[in-house]
Amino acid sequence: MTNEKLCGIIRMDNRKKVMTMENKLIGETIAQEERASVLKEYFSHYLMNIRGLTASSVKHYIDALNNISKRLVEIGVVKTDIYEILDLDRLFAVRELLFSDADFKELNTRGNHMYSAGLNNYFRFVEGTDFQSMGKEVKKMDIPVKAKVSNKMEVLVHKRSNILRTHTLVFANYQCELDNSHESFVTEKTHKPYMEAHHAIPMKWQAQFDYSLDVYANMISLCPICHRKIHYGLKNERLKMLHQIYTEREERLMNSGIVLSREEFTELVIK
Repeated sequence: MTNEKLCGIIRMDNRKKVMTMENKLIGETIAQEERASVLKEYFSHYLMNIRGLTASSVKHYIDALNNISKRLVEIGVVKTDIYEILDLDRLFAVRELLFSDADFKELNTRGNHMYSAGLNNYFRFVEGTDFQSMGKEVKKMDIPVKAKVSNKMEVLVHKRSNILRTHTLVFANYQCELDNSHESFVTEKTHKPYMEAHHAIPMKWQAQFDYSLDVYANMISLCPICHRKIHYGLKNERLKMLHQIYTEREERLMNSGIVLSREEFTELVIK
């Protein structure tokens, strides 16, 4: 092989690596934007339909978070808004930062403490304070959320939101939704049984749907054994699990804009 051909191969390989890195960054950005959109939609829906607040109060709290977001952008904490923060621990750190920020405290005082009220209500939402005893009433949170899908790439790299994950476990009362008799160890952090959130329809198929798959209706709480089994178990046992999930979630998926038959569901997931 000549040096010229060798250099050409190296250049082509480098271009592929750059394109792969660019695609990964685009995917991470879109996935994060999509989850931020979901959180924003859910927060507004929660205030009105779970808390029973008036449209005027909801608008005040949303406006308060919009102004908080502007401040966070100014100081370089976020790129667009507070909803892009998907990690609870980071969100707590941001709250401490805001309450120690002189400009924010002055703004909050001038605004008659509406900003701190909006922020406290958002934390009440993300912590799932009102979700612990909802039971079947969780269906009230099912809404269709438009998905943001890039035409520039086929595969998205999805960044997990532990806020939605936590809500999923709280809704299920930290039990396995395939069999609530399944036991798990108690974690030091939550003092609750250890469970894992699972997307019934994997996020890798998002491009095939107009509405987000990263929604409550598509997320279930599973014990560690069932979670591994649904991914790696025998095909016939996995099919039984999928049929149970579809039966229990069909209506909720439809309410979230995700419409597919039992056959379509199992064929898509079992691939």
